Amino acid sequence: MSKRILMVADVSAEAVHGGAERMLHHHLRALVGAGYDVTMLTRQPTPDAEVCIELPQFGIQEFRFPFSGDKGYQGLKELKSAAKQWWKHHQDDFDVVVSEQPFVMWALLAAGCKLPRLQVCFSFAFEEYETRHALDMTAKHKVAIQAMKKLEAKVYKSADALMGLSKFTQDRMHHFFGLAQDACVINPAAADEFQGLHISQHDEVRAELGWETPVVTTLRNLVPRTGVDLLIQAAAIVKVTHPDVKFIIMGDGGLRQSMQKLADELGVADTVTFTGYLPEEDVQKRLLASDVFVLPTRGLEGFGLVTLEANAWGTPVLATPISANKELVPSIIHNQLADNASPLALAEKVIWMTENPLGQAQRIRTQEDAFRQYNWQKHDQKLLQMVEALAEGGA
Repeated sequence: MSKRILMVADVSAEAVHGGAERMLHHHLRALVGAGYDVTMLTRQPTPDAEVCIELPQFGIQEFRFPFSGDKGYQGLKELKSAAKQWWKHHQDDFDVVVSEQPFVMWALLAAGCKLPRLQVCFSFAFEEYETRHALDMTAKHKVAIQAMKKLEAKVYKSADALMGLSKFTQDRMHHFFGLAQDACVINPAAADEFQGLHISQHDEVRAELGWETPVVTTLRNLVPRTGVDLLIQAAAIVKVTHPDVKFIIMGDGGLRQSMQKLADELGVADTVTFTGYLPEEDVQKRLLASDVFVLPTRGLEGFGLVTLEANAWGTPVLATPISANKELVPSIIHNQLADNASPLALAEKVIWMTENPLGQAQRIRTQEDAFRQYNWQKHDQKLLQMVEALAEGGA
C-alpha cells in the first residue's frame, strides 16, 4: 500500500499567485508522481470559499479550515478550533506530513498531530510581518512579532526534518531558533520550462508586444520588502540620459496606489507601466522579451525563484545584494548584482546592461547555465529521499 502524505500549507493549491503556490504545485506533482497517496490541507483563501475541493490537476482533494482572514489572535483561534475538529476525524488517515508554512501546521500540532514531519521553510512569517510594519511600528506590532516568532519556533523545532532553498535560510534558522547549522537541508529550487514558447522567439515576441526600445521588467508582490519603489526611483535616474528605456512592473499588492503615485511624482509615468496580475502566458512572454529583469529586493529574499524563471528565457537578472540574492544571482552567467540596494546603484547597472544587451548565443548560454545548475530533477530527488526516510521511520 502506498504511503499516505498530508501536505499542509497556508496557501491553496487551487491557483498560482506567487512563489509559495509555485513551490506547492511542484511538490504536489513530485509526490503524486512518485506514487504517494496525497491529501492537501490549508485554510480558506477567502471566507466564502468552499471548505473542500477537488484538485483535478493532481487528482487529489484539498481540505480547508474555515478562516475569516484575520491575521491576528482571532485568526489563530479559528485555525486551532478547526484543526481540533478536523484532526479528530482524520488522525488515522496519514503516515507522514509535509508542511510548507507555519500557521495551519501550528494549529494541527495543537490538535495533537505527532506524525513524522518534513517542514519546508521559504521565509519566516514574523520577519515578513516586521517589514510590512517597519514604518508604522507600534507596541502592538512588537508583541505580535514576538508571538509569531514563538509560534514559528514551535513549528520548526518540533519537525523531524527541515528543508530550505538557500544557505541564507539555513543560517537564519540557526540564528533565530538555535537549531544546528546543518539541521536544515539546503535544496535549491528550479524553474519550469514553459510550454508553447521558445527562446528563439525573443524578437518575435518583442514585436508582438510592440516593444521597440530597451525594456526592463520585474515581477513582484507590491509590498515593502520587494523594493519596487527602488526600481521606480532608478527609472527616474535612467530617464535623464536614457529616456527610451521602458520599465514594466508585473504584479500587484497593497502598495500599488502609492507606487503609481511615486511614478507620477518622479515624472516617469510615461516610462513605467504597471500591469497588475497577468495570466501565466503573458508573464512568460514578457520575461522572454525583456532585455533585463530586475529583482530590487529590500530584504528577506529567501531564494528568488523568479530569478530562475527569467534566466530560463536567457534574460539576464540584475538584483540588489540582499539575502539569498547574493547566492543565487551571481551563480548564473551574465547576471549582475548592484553595488548596493540603492536607486543609483540599480540605475547604473540598468544603463550598462541595456547598452550591452545579450545576443542570442549569450541568452542561450544563460538559459543552459540556469537549467544545468538548478533543475527540478535534483530538487525532487532530495525531497523524495527525505520523505521516504520519514515514511520508513528514519528521519
